Amino acid sequence: MGFVVEPYSSFLCYEIADIDKAKSLLPDGFKLIKTKVFENDEPKYYCIFGCFRAHTSAFWGARTEFYIIAEDQKTGLLSWIIVDYDTDTISYDKKNGLRSPNSSKSVITINHRGKLFVDIMRDDNSRGLTFDANIESGKMTNLDQRLWLEGNLSIGYGKVLSNNNADIFSLKFEPCEVEKALQIPQDNLNLELNSWYPGLFANKPAQIVCFPYAQHFVSDNVGYSSSLKNKDELLAAIKSIEFNKIATLSTKSFRIMFLVGGAVSFVTTVTLLTLLILK
Repeated sequence: MGFVVEPYSSFLCYEIADIDKAKSLLPDGFKLIKTKVFENDEPKYYCIFGCFRAHTSAFWGARTEFYIIAEDQKTGLLSWIIVDYDTDTISYDKKNGLRSPNSSKSVITINHRGKLFVDIMRDDNSRGLTFDANIESGKMTNLDQRLWLEGNLSIGYGKVLSNNNADIFSLKFEPCEVEKALQIPQDNLNLELNSWYPGLFANKPAQIVCFPYAQHFVSDNVGYSSSLKNKDELLAAIKSIEFNKIATLSTKSFRIMFLVGGAVSFVTTVTLLTLLILK
């Protein structure tokens, strides 16, 4: 599935405070590992909130993903483990299957003065993330390539969402799209609310990242992993893609499934009512 992440995706990178709690959220076979966000950072144990708008042929919407950065002990690859997420569009994971939005009033936008606004509240009000930041204060800075390039070759789901089987998949993309991003000064972040996993991470993010340009990805599909391991394999995989032969993901099959399910439910109900009346 191909998808585009719109400009101004942002990432709040927090140092983990409760190491044991973070470990408990990882699937088996993964261990916490210190990493850098930018090229010249001091390595830390990180958890990261990614806030972005993405669109594909099947959906378009806002999404906040909460990751713990870990290492796959089988492959040695640094990995972004998706512990949980909130979104205003359809989504899929092993635990929930195909499901409806759980954050219908999500806002990710930017104004004419360069102020980025993020406000994503779960529909049941159990958690939310609200902040704004002046991206004009940011400076384009080299990103740590192990985190941003290698990490995008090894993405998986946390213990709960994956039923303790990470379901690792790879993204295919031009490496230049993760070379640099805006490093936003901490004093230009106005963090109003972050009620995710209280006590798991520090009160304020150690690094704030913003990509002021669109990013273009091709993702592995459910149940399939490209198992890419490095930049050379990524480049080879990109060259081998025949875009004119790729069938776009469509929601047609989903609509048919829902219609058939509704029809079967209706017929079953009518049949049971008829039998009850006749009896």
